[in-house]
Amino acid sequence: MKRIPPSEVMKQEADAILEGYVEEGPPLEALARLGARYMLQVALEEEVTAFLGRGHYEHGSSQQAGWRNGYQSVTLRSPDGNWELFRPKVRATEEPFRSIWARRIHLGREDLQALVAGMYVRGLSTRDIQDLYTQVFGQPVLSKSQVSRIAARLGPVFDQWRKRDLSHLKVVYLFLDGNYHAVRQGTSEKEGVLCAYGITEEGKKVFIHLALGSRESYDAWLAFLHDLTSRGLKEPLLVIADGNPGLRKAVRQVFSRAYFQRCLVHKMRNILAKLPKGAMGAIKPLLQQVFYAENQALAHRRARSLIRRFEGCFPSAMECLSKDLEECLTYLQFPREHHRHIRTTNLLERTFGEGRRRTKVIPRFPTEASCLRLLFAALVTASERWRGVKMTPPILRQLDELREIRFPLPRDPVRKTRDREREEGLLVLLEHPTPSPIYTEFGT
Repeated sequence: MKRIPPSEVMKQEADAILEGYVEEGPPLEALARLGARYMLQVALEEEVTAFLGRGHYEHGSSQQAGWRNGYQSVTLRSPDGNWELFRPKVRATEEPFRSIWARRIHLGREDLQALVAGMYVRGLSTRDIQDLYTQVFGQPVLSKSQVSRIAARLGPVFDQWRKRDLSHLKVVYLFLDGNYHAVRQGTSEKEGVLCAYGITEEGKKVFIHLALGSRESYDAWLAFLHDLTSRGLKEPLLVIADGNPGLRKAVRQVFSRAYFQRCLVHKMRNILAKLPKGAMGAIKPLLQQVFYAENQALAHRRARSLIRRFEGCFPSAMECLSKDLEECLTYLQFPREHHRHIRTTNLLERTFGEGRRRTKVIPRFPTEASCLRLLFAALVTASERWRGVKMTPPILRQLDELREIRFPLPRDPVRKTRDREREEGLLVLLEHPTPSPIYTEFGT
């Protein structure tokens, strides 16, 4: 019985996935991973065919003595997990078999550099990438230093990105948060990395800025926000952030007219931290009823009731609830369709999780620049999967009404004249109404 090549087995697996496409939904990720493995496997098998000069179970004259001798299982570490491939083995050949791929790859090619950089960003260390190429090609192809040099090309991309013009961004919602990383060798101290993203008038979520900020201090956040405004970022309508005093003070100074929303996830953690463990399960749902109420009036009533009920038992927690309560409920003034998007900085928290997962591979960065450029690449990659929010004409009108409260500007002369003409035309129409076409037609 003939042995089926591993590539054919993978093809049958792909066919089985496609057959279940309609019944179970589109398993695109599984299909993509299998497709990548299939292409690598086919390439490995074709190399042996080219080397021997004949295909599977073909006889007759060939350019190389010897024959196939099964397959050797090889595990590749990829950004999506471990992949199993099967390297063909040959026997009794006049010269050793070497991968054609290894001879064809040139380190100066942009596609290889992009592939190496992509692997690096998605969580493989320099040694992982070196080992992966050695496993695929059967011989060393990339050294750790070569991988590092290719990954270092992220630096100019990051520098260009962090200095780009922001004046074209019409940011409605600006989200600010920080995270801590060990960015220098020779010390165990972790330093703050400040981050900003926004939601624009078009409903698009955009990753805006990333910078080092020691301990998330007022001066660090002030410099961070001044950097944004110096590159043309206009004042947003709403700023969403945690309760960091330095951050809030800097926001009030730079974006003095913007609404401020305290992140509810951070606020909830602060309140629960002041409760005994046995009370957390009972109090948390009551806090959620306050923070996720349908409107501000209802939220305030529930908050007052909760405080009166438990201020004797848990005074510290209830004091924390009453402090900055108004800032926690700001989002309820905004369009209901946006509430779940603007009441927390959760998206930044999840994105920073991607960064932490990546930086675990490098427990201590040689320089702060290497830390920032790797975080930048990891966060940009994660932000490509962000989904936008709905922006309909009624929603935009509601946002305009909120903007007019905080941003009172002189009316545009052209618009003022146009509005006056429209009003005068309406008066004329009321005094001398134009006959309806249907009345004119019938002479009524």
